[in-house]
Amino acid sequence: MKTGFFKSITFRVVITLLTTILIAELLAGLIWYQTNNAAKEESARHTIANITKAAADTYNYFQYLPVNYRHLILNQLREVGGTRFFISINHRYIEMDAVTDLSFTDWLTVFAAQQLNQQVGADRHVAVTITRREDIRLFNSGIKLAELPEIWTKYSLVLGELDLPIVVMQIKISEQEWFYIASVLPVPFSSLTSQFIDQRQLLFLAVASALLMFGTAWVLQREIRPIKSLAKAATLMGSPLTVAEIAEAGSNETRSAIHAFNKMNRRVKAYIRDREMLFSAISHDLKTPLACLKLRTEMLDDARTRQRFEKLLDEVDLMLKGALQCIRDTDIHEEPEWIDIQQILQGCADYHNRQQPRVTIYPAQPKPYLGKPIAVKRCIYNVIDNAVLYGDRVEVRVTDSADALHLRIRDHGPGIDHKLLEKVFEPYYRAGRKDDTGSGLGLTISRSIARSHGGDLKLRNHDEQGLEVELCFARDR
Repeated sequence: MKTGFFKSITFRVVITLLTTILIAELLAGLIWYQTNNAAKEESARHTIANITKAAADTYNYFQYLPVNYRHLILNQLREVGGTRFFISINHRYIEMDAVTDLSFTDWLTVFAAQQLNQQVGADRHVAVTITRREDIRLFNSGIKLAELPEIWTKYSLVLGELDLPIVVMQIKISEQEWFYIASVLPVPFSSLTSQFIDQRQLLFLAVASALLMFGTAWVLQREIRPIKSLAKAATLMGSPLTVAEIAEAGSNETRSAIHAFNKMNRRVKAYIRDREMLFSAISHDLKTPLACLKLRTEMLDDARTRQRFEKLLDEVDLMLKGALQCIRDTDIHEEPEWIDIQQILQGCADYHNRQQPRVTIYPAQPKPYLGKPIAVKRCIYNVIDNAVLYGDRVEVRVTDSADALHLRIRDHGPGIDHKLLEKVFEPYYRAGRKDDTGSGLGLTISRSIARSHGGDLKLRNHDEQGLEVELCFARDR
């Protein structure tokens, strides 16, 4: 059942649509990612360039001040407040934790250092770090910003109330002096990284895919229901040939197919009805003059002539009965029923094993088969009868599956010429029978019955000895 679902058109269409959606989403995500990433990079470059320019101007300003005035200016800046920079002159380089989980921070710090070097002099040692507000360290002691007096923290690093990254730039003035300047980077942390597909996109993709899949499956089920009815009717048409017309539903294409099938069904019914009438008329019209000829033959005086006429009339009678029997056996008038194949095989074996063992049925437990009981029984009996007649000893093996019921019937006779493997199915052909009985229609009828049940009947010479018949009956699922 699961295998059938995986092969169904619903599963294939849903998987195709899902694959198409995923590919489209990946392509759209790639285009969006490249565009968004480029825009973010350009914005980050522009912002850091402005900050480094302002920092370089501030550094150059302090460079031109007399040394005694530097700390005085720094104290005035801290008391007045309102600057976006935090500036100090330290005796050493201050280590601090850098942000490492954002994709832009590595190249952005390198870019900022390059910008600073261009503006303060390539001979200056420059260090740039992008950090978080809670990780920034100040002064020679490396004290954190939160540990400073409130008057400094409140007015230093403007926009500090927001959770924004901070860029710290340290420029070496001399062996004992480092110019320290920190500034808020007016870019949110989310703008310093770029994700290919974020959670919102994944959620949208999942919801859109689920809705599309359910909608597609619902539409397909509605469209496939008439097709299933059509397939079931076509299957039954091969057996009882009394199929009711199907209601025309579904899309225009499906309606057209059902309309064509109903039209074909009416034609087949008319053909079967005309054929029955034709053979009934033939049977009636031929049997009457045949009976008259037999009666006149009995009245002949010459015994030799009478025997010759009787033989010819018997042959004509046998051919007529065979033809009518062929029509009756291949014409479908039975209603399908559940058949115990093992019971049929055992009954056939008991019939042939009355005097000596000739038919061996290997143990098997096939499931009941839905078919026409009389037709299936006649088909199996015809094949086994032929095998017993030509091969004496017969072996029957049954293989059952969800798709079909297979019977392999092997005799131990001489087999037949490879060229005659298909010819023996022709009506009235007898390949070297031991007697003159029979009409040569047994295999023809058996193959017709097997094919009317969705299967087939095939012959092949066994590798060791004899002939092997493969009889197949399809199962309707």
